[in-house]
Amino acid sequence: MKKIIISLILLSSIFFTIKPTHAQEVYDWESLNRISDTALQLAKQERFKESADLLTYFSVKFEELPIDQETISLDHYRTITRTHENALDVILNNEISKEEKIRSLTKFRLVVDAMVSEHQPLWGSMETSIMTTFSQMKVDIEDGNNQSFQHDFNEFLSLYEVIYPSIQVDLDLQQIKKMDAHISVVEDRLFQDIPASSRVKQLTMMEEDLKAIFERVKEDEADPSLLWVMISTGSFIFLALSYVGWKKYRGEKQKQVRREREK
Repeated sequence: MKKIIISLILLSSIFFTIKPTHAQEVYDWESLNRISDTALQLAKQERFKESADLLTYFSVKFEELPIDQETISLDHYRTITRTHENALDVILNNEISKEEKIRSLTKFRLVVDAMVSEHQPLWGSMETSIMTTFSQMKVDIEDGNNQSFQHDFNEFLSLYEVIYPSIQVDLDLQQIKKMDAHISVVEDRLFQDIPASSRVKQLTMMEEDLKAIFERVKEDEADPSLLWVMISTGSFIFLALSYVGWKKYRGEKQKQVRREREK
């Protein structure tokens, strides 16, 4: 009986190592993710030449990936390519500040992570800074401070631009178009001419759609692969206990038969 239970446990451990993905694809994307992260860390240390070398190496590895719906769609391929090219263009440009270089590398880092992370992608960590800046925009309008509003709006756009390629990878196109439409309204010169109450109302609607974007990273926090393992574990435990119970029941029945025969 012990051998049977041990066999069941070993079998379950084998299932734990199996993930519902293609191992080679996961390996390729994880490698690209690490390269993008290292390139960003080097840029933060102002080791721009080494960061550029890694970005060049990334392009070599990236070209090895097949372009198909299972690996990467053409739209996502173009998004990553544009972000990568922008990071490579600015990293060795001496006329561009360190802050702008890091911003460009961060944008690139986040979009690669978005391709890898099915749950809680890194771009979601920017929610607090983006939402805080947006809330200040509403305060500026309520206070009638147009100069401060324009400053905070520009800061919001700068932050939103960093996650924009990532949400293009992660979100439904309609969600992105709604935010694009909101931004176009606020950018229009006529926005400053409408009553403050109407501007606050417009920003409130925009805020709700912005919150919906970040809600995506909070949904399905439980990893399906983990749930699959839990279900598998429960099944094997149930099977093992059922086997033990069946053996005990069978033993009791055999004892009862022997006792009846001895009477």
